[in-house]
Amino acid sequence: MAKKKVKGDGKKDGKKDAKAKAVEPKPQPQPLKEARGTTTQHNEFITDLDGEVAPGLRGALEHARGGLADAAFGTDIMTEGMHTFRVDVVKSGSVTGAAYGIVVGVADATEGIRLTDSYGGPAWGLHLSSARFTSTLDSYERGYLGEPALSAERDGTRGVAAGSSIEVTVDMEQRTVSYAVNGGLPSRAPVRLPPAVRPWVLLGWEGDQITVHPAT
Repeated sequence: MAKKKVKGDGKKDGKKDAKAKAVEPKPQPQPLKEARGTTTQHNEFITDLDGEVAPGLRGALEHARGGLADAAFGTDIMTEGMHTFRVDVVKSGSVTGAAYGIVVGVADATEGIRLTDSYGGPAWGLHLSSARFTSTLDSYERGYLGEPALSAERDGTRGVAAGSSIEVTVDMEQRTVSYAVNGGLPSRAPVRLPPAVRPWVLLGWEGDQITVHPAT
């Protein structure tokens, strides 16, 4: 006589439990390698010259290797209100001194982005030597150069050079980012930011050196 199947014998329920256990937890933003003694996050080719323990992206940073761009990120996550931070270009490793390869801006810090030492997530910035807005899907790369950000660049003159100061203003209520160079009028980037961002700089040449004054 054939054995009668018993409804709810636990086999199907067991399979459901196994599937439930196999579901991965919601991914969180992953910290990158940290600078010596600081909470500035970056990959291996940017050196923290201060060695200070301080929250956020701040202090003197220098690119220590040629041939490969590298990024540094602030750990302060901006989700609401208005914030301003400043980047002073101390030295350009480029022979022209035009800060070629340096980008200043903000990177996506939205929950769920998987960040690694080789992928830093989307970012938006000001490419200093061309004075153009830039956007990238990977903040370890310059990405796409967009429209001119400054009137000087529109007039055909050189963009931002070593010795300049760039003020970055982030308005999380409007989801906008603006840049002002050497005390000039701010220029708003044509982008709507994600719900969370953090300060970001990209250094492209060995010897590039900047000083970052943290967000207020």
